[in-house]
Amino acid sequence: MNKRKFSPRGKVWGKIKNNRLALLGASVILVLSLMAILGPMLTPFGPEEQSISERLLAPHSKHICGTDELGRDVFSRMLSGARVSLSVGFIAVIISSCIGIIIGAAAGYYGGRIDSVLMRFVDIMLSIPTLFLILILSVYLGPSIINVMVIIGLTGWMDLSRLIRAEFLSLKKREYVLAARVCGASDARIIFKHILPNALAPVFVSVIFGVGGAILAESGLSFLGLGVQPPDASWGSILASGKDYIERAWWMTVYPGLAIFITIMAYNLLGEGLRDALDPRLVE
Repeated sequence: MNKRKFSPRGKVWGKIKNNRLALLGASVILVLSLMAILGPMLTPFGPEEQSISERLLAPHSKHICGTDELGRDVFSRMLSGARVSLSVGFIAVIISSCIGIIIGAAAGYYGGRIDSVLMRFVDIMLSIPTLFLILILSVYLGPSIINVMVIIGLTGWMDLSRLIRAEFLSLKKREYVLAARVCGASDARIIFKHILPNALAPVFVSVIFGVGGAILAESGLSFLGLGVQPPDASWGSILASGKDYIERAWWMTVYPGLAIFITIMAYNLLGEGLRDALDPRLVE
């Protein structure tokens, strides 16, 4: 008998393998990540290499995604933008996850006044429109890739903190937690060693969805000129430069737009599959 098949991890992996959409999303993410990493090896053109004589060329064998208004290869710039967008997505989600876990764990574990104060702070943050808050912080901190990561991370932790709080409220009453407290374990040890590892299921799902949301937010900021700045390329900045030539050079908007759509859809499909696999209420 294969014990791994009946372990919790084995059951989760088995559900994901049977979910074709989740596998499709994971495959697309893997391919996009490899293309972003191996970008310089996939094209002979640099993302900032200009050729005025080849400006606004339609897709063909030499430039498979065409060229922009400065004669730069759009495919090369999209690969460079993929590295930027994926990096921003992952780092921003790490920042937001750390904040959400700390606040949610503290509120759920200690309860009482601490819980009340922290949750009211979460309610205040949720009452502020996220886009409005991102724009204010972008203008205040200034446009740069580091600031984009920090801004998206600082504005995307509230939902995760509520999920973690709910998990802690349930798990802190379990027998193993009470036993650890009786044995004299510190609050930090109980939180990070006994409760948090058993409360990470919603974190994984939130991280997958969060990466897609962070990529969309970064693309929006770059489109508005508040995100990644030239000479760095991002999908949003490519879209912004292409909007002025949409009638003459459709490829400058179609290809980066498709890249954003496919990437976010892939993360959503994987997130949905992971959420279904981790949901104990769903019976095979």
